[in-house]
This record gives sequence, C-alpha cells and structure tokens, in this order.
Amino acid sequence: MEAPAFAVNGMFSAVKVRTSSFTANNVSPRTGTASPPAVTMAVDAFQKKFQSFGKINIDYSRPKKLASFKRAGYPVSFDYPNSPAMAGHYSISNCNVPSACDKIFMKYDEYCAKGMMQVFKRSAVPFGTYTTKCTEGTVPQQAFAKRVFNRTKAFRQAQKPINVRLAERYENRRLAFTMANGCHREEQQFSTMPMSAATYLAGRAEAMGTCYRVVTPTSIAEDYMAAGVRAQITAKAHPSGVYRVGVCEDGYAKGDAENLRVAALAAEFRAGQQSPSTVTGQQYESARTARKLYASTCHHEETQIFAYPAVAAAMCRD
Repeated sequence: MEAPAFAVNGMFSAVKVRTSSFTANNVSPRTGTASPPAVTMAVDAFQKKFQSFGKINIDYSRPKKLASFKRAGYPVSFDYPNSPAMAGHYSISNCNVPSACDKIFMKYDEYCAKGMMQVFKRSAVPFGTYTTKCTEGTVPQQAFAKRVFNRTKAFRQAQKPINVRLAERYENRRLAFTMANGCHREEQQFSTMPMSAATYLAGRAEAMGTCYRVVTPTSIAEDYMAAGVRAQITAKAHPSGVYRVGVCEDGYAKGDAENLRVAALAAEFRAGQQSPSTVTGQQYESARTARKLYASTCHHEETQIFAYPAVAAAMCRD
C-alpha cells in the first residue's frame, strides 16, 4: 500500500515554540463540583404526573446500604451545644429539617399513596376507558391547563401557615379514621402517613362519585338547599370574606375562573349521560358518606341527607 504523497519524512523542519506569556496555559480546569442547594420541596398527594414514579419491589422503609448509612441532621433531643465543637451549630433554622428516618418514611408514604391512587383509578375506570365523568377535560389543551392549575395549587398549598396545614392534616386523619371502619392496620397507616390519608379520601370520593359536581339536584328545593350548604362551607373556610392563600378554587390567573365554570357545567352535563344504576349508586354513596362523617347521629340531618342526595354531596366536598 502506497503512502500519501505529503507524508514524507524530513519534508518540513520542526519548529520549536518556546513557552511565553501568550502560549502558556495559566487557566487550570475546575475539578470540584458545586454542592446542591438545600431546597425543601412540598410533595402534593394529588399531583402524581409531576412526581417520580415509585419503583416496584423496592422497600422504601429502609435505606439502601445499612452498613454505610449515615444519619443526616441533628437528633431531636439536641436542644443545646453538648460540646465546645458544636457551639453555634444549633439554631432555629435547623428546627424544620427532617431527619433521615423522616425522609425515608416520607418516601414510603408517597409510594403507598401512589399505589392507593392506582387502585382507586382502576375502581373508577374498570375497563380502562374513561367514562363520561372524565376530570381531565373535554376540549383540546384543557387537560394541560388543568395540570398547570394543579401545580399552582400545590405550590400555594406550601405557602399556608403551619397551623392551617396541621389542622388540615388532622382533619384528613380524622375523616380517614372514620372511613376505616375500625381497621387497626389502616388506622395505623393514616396516623403516620398524611399523604396516604389525603389520597384515600380523594380517591374514594372519585371512585364512589361522592362529589357535588357529579350528583346533580333533581328539584328546585334540592338545588336551593345544596347551594346553601356550599355557601355555609365557603363562609366557614373564609370567615373574613377574603380568600386565603392556597384555598381559592376559581383560579390564579386571568381566564381561569371562566374556564373552571365552563368545566363545572360540562361535568354536570356529562353526569346526566350516565346510566341510571350509576346515578343511583352515586346518590346512595353520597348520602351514606355524609351520614357517616357529618350527621353526628342527628335524626333531622339524616332525614334530609337521604331525601336530598345533592345536599349530601355538597357536604362531602373538601
């Protein structure tokens, strides 16, 4: 095989380039990596499409490597410097830092909530095809707008004061205890896993159809009473007349309120297209749930709940 014509030894003389201030490489490459910022993320139980999917056959209740696992953060009992070397380490900024064990249980709670949501979705849509009460939307781009609205709602949920968030957490736990029907295992899970408790209530309402958007009134009197119940619940949630952060249901940007009103009317119209057995089952489940959670063994309220299913569905709203 012949060599190329330009590859001849001795054709060009070697040029010696001396190191000068122009040819020297004075910039050393950076080998260190930036430390990740300490950002606290609020996980929302209802936004499953925007979270990492849980892996199967992985036990989140224990760390991956028990031998090399190092606990992060300070112990709960560490309320003062226990040695001169720890002086100044403890401050009020470390009070809300979860420990490593809490982080593991939070991940386990998220994993259980995702599995619970999948069970309720299969119960609501047993054949794999969405029925007339699809909550994602009925026109193009409405599902994407709904997801953006839910992400904004999850962000505003994290802006609530700690007392409001704890009150909602305890209320969800109380309602989940009531619906657990005395099951000790479920009560233990709901007491230590707030995301599972909230997902259980939301998923059960979606699967059973206990929603005032789905159970429509059948008379003028029932519509009037259901509207009165919704007005009382709204007034109780906003005693000063001004919507607080994270609780407004009409929207956060221009045009959201009108789109949600149209979606609510579309949901009521689609609810009327369901079979008579489905409509009757949703009315019965709404009355049964309202009687169990809110009637408090009052005979007068129980009579109204079973006589007006739309009123019962209005009482079951979150």
